[in-house]
Amino acid sequence: MIKRTFAEVALLVGLGAGLGLVYNAAFSVKPLPWIRQPRVVDTASTDSLLRILSQHRRDTVTRADANRLPLRDTAPHSHQAPSAQTMPLAKSTEPRLPPQNDATPPLAPENVRAVTYKQVLMMLRNEEVMFLDARRKDEFDAGHIPRAQNVDIQQFELDPMYRNQVMQMLYSLDKSRPVVTYCGGGNCELSHKLSELLRSVGFEHVFIYLGGWNEYITKPDAPREQ
Repeated sequence: MIKRTFAEVALLVGLGAGLGLVYNAAFSVKPLPWIRQPRVVDTASTDSLLRILSQHRRDTVTRADANRLPLRDTAPHSHQAPSAQTMPLAKSTEPRLPPQNDATPPLAPENVRAVTYKQVLMMLRNEEVMFLDARRKDEFDAGHIPRAQNVDIQQFELDPMYRNQVMQMLYSLDKSRPVVTYCGGGNCELSHKLSELLRSVGFEHVFIYLGGWNEYITKPDAPREQ
């Protein structure tokens, strides 16, 4: 009797797996790959970043500044990185100043692109750039990039109430502002998921710091917050 039960269970498992494979290969709108494929994201050029930053700040970073990076301080006469509390993620009620060059047309939305550590430091100098940390809250609390706000993607996927709060916050923001996402780096998928979420709600300039926190903390000149 026991052997027969095991045989029936094995048959059902095998049949279910077979049906799943057939559906994935023949009927799924977005079939899952048999072997995990690494995500390929083009790296943003410094020139393209400068163009974007120039539309979001009067005293923009220049190419000469970019070549002199890394820079430790993010603001003049300050030896501390700006606090996350002083850079609220919610949309500011103050009117935004127009670009200095009114003849410059708005940049078209682009695909998600990667940024390097050096480019992250450059973008930290512009307070209009948002940084979103996709890791768990306890990891974020242990240390994060200055001004970063935490959007815990794992909790976002599991907790409807948290997901609703995040969506309300994202919809309230200026979608033209540049956003940099990151997680642990390496094989971490959280920053990719967060970037896809940002693009789906209309953010025009989304970047991923692929090196993530694991690379960031190895840099002796990297400003950080806890």
